[in-house]
Amino acid sequence: MRLFLFGAIIMWSCRLLPAQDVYDLDSLTKEFAKSNPDTNRVKLFIQLGQQYENNQPDTAIWFYEQALKLSEQLGYTRGIISYYTNVTYVYNLKGRYDTSLVLNLRSVEIAKELGDPERIAACIGNVGASYTYLEQYEKAINQYLQVIPIAEKRNDKLKLCITYDNLGLLYLKINQHDKALQYGEQSVRLAREINRPFALINSLINLAATYNALGMMPKAAAQLEEVRGLCRKVNHLYGLLVATLNLGDAHIKMANFAPLKMYFEDALKLSEQLGEPESHVIALRGMAIYYFNHNMPKEAEQYALRSLQEARQQKMVSHIGRAYTVLAEIAILKHDFRMNSVYSFKSDSIRNVLVNESVVRNVQNLEALYESERKAQQIKDLQQESEIKDLQLGRRRILNYFLGASLLPLFLIALFARRSYFQKKKLLEKENQLQQVRIRQLESEKQLLASEAIIKGQEEERGRLAKDLHDGLGGLLLGVKFSLTNMKSNVVLDASSALLFERSLDMLDNSIAELRRVAHNMMPEVLVKFGLTEALKSYCQSVSESGIFKVNFQAVGMDDRIDSGKEIILYRITQELLNNVAKHARATEVLVQLARQNGEVTLTVEDNGSGVDVAVLQHAAGSGWTSIRSRVDYLKGKADIQGAPGQGTSVQIIIPV
Repeated sequence: MRLFLFGAIIMWSCRLLPAQDVYDLDSLTKEFAKSNPDTNRVKLFIQLGQQYENNQPDTAIWFYEQALKLSEQLGYTRGIISYYTNVTYVYNLKGRYDTSLVLNLRSVEIAKELGDPERIAACIGNVGASYTYLEQYEKAINQYLQVIPIAEKRNDKLKLCITYDNLGLLYLKINQHDKALQYGEQSVRLAREINRPFALINSLINLAATYNALGMMPKAAAQLEEVRGLCRKVNHLYGLLVATLNLGDAHIKMANFAPLKMYFEDALKLSEQLGEPESHVIALRGMAIYYFNHNMPKEAEQYALRSLQEARQQKMVSHIGRAYTVLAEIAILKHDFRMNSVYSFKSDSIRNVLVNESVVRNVQNLEALYESERKAQQIKDLQQESEIKDLQLGRRRILNYFLGASLLPLFLIALFARRSYFQKKKLLEKENQLQQVRIRQLESEKQLLASEAIIKGQEEERGRLAKDLHDGLGGLLLGVKFSLTNMKSNVVLDASSALLFERSLDMLDNSIAELRRVAHNMMPEVLVKFGLTEALKSYCQSVSESGIFKVNFQAVGMDDRIDSGKEIILYRITQELLNNVAKHARATEVLVQLARQNGEVTLTVEDNGSGVDVAVLQHAAGSGWTSIRSRVDYLKGKADIQGAPGQGTSVQIIIPV
């Protein structure tokens, strides 16, 4: 039996900064030993760092920092900018995107002070790279579009090649495939024309990603084979790993399973050599798919279990879910339908967490953007009114001074005018103070409206999806089952065909059951019918069964139900807290306690994980903790966080009922 597992492995990647030239390391070392501490030595530091950045990134950072120190001593501005443009590439490789963005923004300021168009273009492009890694794609596109006219004016084909490559990737990210293909092909053409191997590697990988999105898999595979040859030639191990994993994925999508073993064995060796745990997890899963499609369930299961184990060790939630998906398919191949149901349930539970995050993030972004723009305009109008009043006050002050100096004989009249002036000034100052209070009130109102929009949009979206799945697709599958059952009574089948027919009906039953579980997770029936206590008890049990960590649930004084709206919000807060534990805490045990006393419901979630810095968490801007705080504020509740690094974390939320 062969099965095509769409989307099981995907790692399309790119390099967002200029590819560096390849030098002879021994020659550079000898030249450095003879150099003096001048600008030439700064350039040698940079060139040495470039030779190490793909295989020994920490060594590359050390060389770049030496270049920065010497440049600052010499007052060599170009050397300082070279430090920023090179070290941020290495920080991107290491996943430190926030650090890279801060450094790149600083480099733009320095480049503009220098007034060098080439440096300005390079620094703006690097800011675009940081925004790309932070998934702020519109900001990144805006940065790269600013680079194109500068590069065209200077006829800088390398800069144009890299900029086209990055724009192609960004348009692919936002699903504008026509523009992605246009820019990607321009980038490859320029890279071949100027004969820059690193730039060509990046361009081919990203163009292959566009072919993949357009379903042009043979073209994508041909591009990636060329990349592998180029990477071996210039010893670009990271590029070789990316191309190898994506080649495996391309052949899976073409249902060409024969070469998978070669690709994924190469990927296993490269990921071990480079210390890339996520790539190792993906390669193990690829080996499982190879053996699965060669009808070797025992070997397939061994690799899938190894992938699951390593994903758990690294707390890679999405890869845990994908490993369960592969194990579920292997269980069908082994005719073990009970384990298929178990693995499918665990996969759906994890997938539900990831889907919920995506839905919340999209709704939050749309609603908050609309409300923020509306309130920002109101605040701007109020500020303009305040500025006009300040201007009027200044004019009156000047007029009063003029009268006081020129009309000495009318001293008494001037005295009364002065008195009137101060009275008006006090009134205007009070009015300005009232305006500032109104501005602060509007800002608070903006935050409250954004929170309400997020919560309302989230629950409506979940309810709609759950209803569509249960009533629409669920009803369709039941209709198929009844049709097949009726067909069976009217058709004469031999023994083997009858057995296959029964197995198909069993698999259809499993699919219906899995669909109901997904709909249940989106808007649990147990929450609607039996209340918060039973819903949390069921949810905590499912999390424990997923194997991420053990959850102990306790309920005290919850015999009577509370308002259904508050039940839903408390249930979502618990989901978000447990999701945060799964992503950040590295915990093995979690306590969830629900208690009602003196007109208040207290929700407590404690874990034995790595702990957090409470002061940092209070000001965190991530969507998870922001969502929790918004829900608590919406219910007029209080949230208390206790914890320290290495000592676990305790979150207590009190809601009036």
